[in-house]
Amino acid sequence: MYELLTKNPCIDICEFNKKNICKACGRTKAEKKGWKNLSKQEKHAVWLRILETHASGDKKKARKLRARYEKVSRASGHRQTDAPAPDQSSGGT
Repeated sequence: MYELLTKNPCIDICEFNKKNICKACGRTKAEKKGWKNLSKQEKHAVWLRILETHASGDKKKARKLRARYEKVSRASGHRQTDAPAPDQSSGGT
């Protein structure tokens, strides 16, 4: 079995849209501010959501987020099939 993805997905490019969602990592301001207080399951759910919404395409932010996911997933003992692979062919963010 593997550990849940709980490490911070921040890629150090914080810029928020009008809906208070980070354009780089896809977390809300509330998720970023309260990350340490989220349960392991909540953190993992955020990771799965942002992989679908912000890690696709070939833009710099999407590439950095995928690289962060790869690093975190290796450290957590994840395999490629444990989480949905980001679709790199779409337009992304």
